[in-house]
Amino acid sequence: MSRTPAKSSVPSVVEDASARKTRLFLGLVCFFAGAAIMVVEISAFRLLAPYFGNTIYTSTALIGVILVAFSVGGYLGGHLADRKPALDLIGWLLAGAAVLTLFIPALHMVFSLSLSTFGVISGPLLISLVLFALPGVLLGAVSPASVRFYSLTQKDTHVGAAAGTISMLGSLGSFVGTFVSGFFLLSTFGVRGIFVGAGAVLLLLSVASFIMARNAAKAQVLIAGLIAGVIGWTSEKPPLIGLIHERESVYHHISVFEEGEAPNRHRLLALDSTQEGGMNPDTGELILPYQEYWKLALLREPAEVSSALFIGAGAFGMPENVSRDFPKAAVDVVEIDPQVIEVGRKFFKLDEHPRVNAHAADARRFLRLAGERKWDLIFGDAYNGRHAIPSHLATREFFQLVADHLEPRGVYVMNIIAAVSGSKAELTAGMVATLRQVFPSVEVFGVDYRREEPQNVILLCSRENVRTFIQDRYVMPGSWQEKLIRTLVPAGTVPRSEVVFTDNFNPVDAIIARGLLE
Repeated sequence: MSRTPAKSSVPSVVEDASARKTRLFLGLVCFFAGAAIMVVEISAFRLLAPYFGNTIYTSTALIGVILVAFSVGGYLGGHLADRKPALDLIGWLLAGAAVLTLFIPALHMVFSLSLSTFGVISGPLLISLVLFALPGVLLGAVSPASVRFYSLTQKDTHVGAAAGTISMLGSLGSFVGTFVSGFFLLSTFGVRGIFVGAGAVLLLLSVASFIMARNAAKAQVLIAGLIAGVIGWTSEKPPLIGLIHERESVYHHISVFEEGEAPNRHRLLALDSTQEGGMNPDTGELILPYQEYWKLALLREPAEVSSALFIGAGAFGMPENVSRDFPKAAVDVVEIDPQVIEVGRKFFKLDEHPRVNAHAADARRFLRLAGERKWDLIFGDAYNGRHAIPSHLATREFFQLVADHLEPRGVYVMNIIAAVSGSKAELTAGMVATLRQVFPSVEVFGVDYRREEPQNVILLCSRENVRTFIQDRYVMPGSWQEKLIRTLVPAGTVPRSEVVFTDNFNPVDAIIARGLLE
């Protein structure tokens, strides 16, 4: 009786090893693609903020564009994988995403200046479409294509498991990319370097895909990527006149400018697209008109400040002036960005004022943890110019927290950018209505005489009637008191609103957008 020889199991073993290797590679690709899209998205905020502000409209436009791009990519990737079930498809998707990501810093230089003239909504939307839509589509196509190829390695016997594995690894990569960007990359590297680094990782994965697929295109892709990387890495903005310091932080693009010559130099601090404060570095004198309004606290009797809290550091000019004029006063500054404090020490004389204590914290959290501490003067200036206001610092609940930390005769002074009459005064009207929910006396000062144009609007708030010690007093013509008092907006012309900003309902961003569109 003859016996049929058994078939060799060696080809099966080799096939299984190759399939496992392919599945492992696809998992790594999806993990890093998921990480890359989040690194690009989070870093893009810092790229757009200097032109359009760090506003809810910038973030909404960017997130919306990338989500739509990712959806289009998902549809595209599934169809391409059915038409071309070969691993080099992944290589081409990654190569395209890599080259475009490497080009982002250069494209940003070309388009951002021209598109920055567009509105607060259309500008971020257009630049997001130009810079991030196509890389988002290509990266979005990687996941469904990977599901198809992962399933093929198992002869389509475990399609659900393949989809679940790829989805899990992509989501895990997005999680890692988010945390690495927020907690490490943005505070360690420049935005340009982050984009070049993300593009380089995608390029290496692309080359690896071509190697595994035995596709000779890897050399051309690598050359194209290197060219794009060099262009992206060497692209720089034209030097700005007077720029003496520039850096990225987790919160802002920080710039310091200087103009003039000693002893009449002006040094200015800019955060993103907004000028936040300044001083004469030779004398420490204030150079922006609104900075003088902390002295509204001195219109009371006695005309002194024993303790002050400034919400938002600006260029530290106001707290340093308080400390210089009242050497025994305890002056605190709460600033959310630690790098702004470091800039204050290096460029704005903070170390020369030991009685000025800078705290790196969110203002609302700082006040909640302040216990029973109270101040004579609290000055609110944590507002990102005319483009944005941190909404949690512009509600009835926050203002009540401020009032709880004022001395009985203390005052709260707040700076916003708005008009004091006309169609652009909606923000002023809402702020006044909200503040009057907490403070019985609220007075409005317009720093500029053009009442219908956005300007520094100063709101003076107190539990006592401050109008009496503003109007019922004699001041010397030409004195600082007279200069401040003459900008008081008459009570009958202060804009009114029925809208009160609360933690539950706060349309501040929409109001600012309407004002900018006006």
